[in-house]
Amino acid sequence: MTSMKLTPLYGINNVDEDAALKRGGDNPRVYLRDAINVDITPAGKASLRIGTQRVTETLFRNLWQSPLHKDTFGTVGADWVKVDPTTWSTETLAVIGEGDVSHEVINNNVCVAGPSGLFTFNGATVERLTIDTPSQPFVLTSSGSLTAGTYGIAIAWLRGTLESATSSMANVEAVANSALDITLPTCLDTTITGVRVYLTKPNGSELCVAGDYSLSNPTINITLLPMLGRVTQFRYFSPMPTGKYLKYWRGRLLTAKANILRFSEPLAYHLHDERHGFVQMPQRITFVIPVDGGIWVGQVDHVVFLQGTQPNDLVLIRRTAKAPVANSAILVDSDTVGSEVSQGGGATALWLAENGYVLGTASGQIIELQAGVMSGITAKSATSVVLDRKLLTAVL
Repeated sequence: MTSMKLTPLYGINNVDEDAALKRGGDNPRVYLRDAINVDITPAGKASLRIGTQRVTETLFRNLWQSPLHKDTFGTVGADWVKVDPTTWSTETLAVIGEGDVSHEVINNNVCVAGPSGLFTFNGATVERLTIDTPSQPFVLTSSGSLTAGTYGIAIAWLRGTLESATSSMANVEAVANSALDITLPTCLDTTITGVRVYLTKPNGSELCVAGDYSLSNPTINITLLPMLGRVTQFRYFSPMPTGKYLKYWRGRLLTAKANILRFSEPLAYHLHDERHGFVQMPQRITFVIPVDGGIWVGQVDHVVFLQGTQPNDLVLIRRTAKAPVANSAILVDSDTVGSEVSQGGGATALWLAENGYVLGTASGQIIELQAGVMSGITAKSATSVVLDRKLLTAVL
């Protein structure tokens, strides 16, 4: 009987015939049909994978560690919790709804997208990222010093320096020596600290800042036209909607739900332009990974690259016909994939597809690492992590 050398091992190959699993030449290697509970080193040696044990009976979902703070977050039922991974004790932060949750670091705060909306945590308190748009104010006239004409009035809620979208404009006809009595709508958000009033000049159409007021008095009386300030910035906007996926890209917040990818306004993460701030994809979105040159978006049976630096400039490019596994994509650094792939140190997208792991570069190119040796990988969902420069993906 002749002996056969089984090393160095080169991973799994479930595509080629049996005779092709062993290859000689200057770079001899042996492929495996399957490898269960085995780790293979870069040198081709096999070792038993380290075992696991149950560490808690709590049913956690959506576990995530902040790359900035190193704090761990997750969900238990409908509760968003902060987790101590040494004792697996939890601190309930907010009720955000039961289902898929996505995390991101925004302005040094942890932001979460849950079924109930977008929330931020600053290390001490949790509050909603968005502010509801106020209803149109109710305006009457009384005695004052205004000149005759038609006035337009709108308002916006204030949370510190954060301003909501502008309400719809109310118009009122005033005679000479009139005043405007502005009755504010009911505000149920306890985090609102004030209201900003916008006015037009007599018979004008451009809303400008008239002043900021406290909510202690439900009626604001304007007897003399004040010195008007800047034009309203957030007219016709709406609160940023939540989604299954949450990412940060070039000063904007991204959320995705079904086949719609939505963008916040630049550096105004709580606001969204419903008219122009979205991209409708041809299929349901299965992951979103922004890189320097654009955005990688997973679809049901392929992956596309949205190339560009602004939402209005994005060009949809179909890059692969292999079906990606939903939720399997992560962003990896140059230390993990190497400087050549990262193209100068930029972050690279990586996901699990039907034919193995696939890299999506910052410029929009794909590298199918296991094409030709792997096939038939399918799963309902997956989660990928990098541990000690080794990529692990748990599939469901």
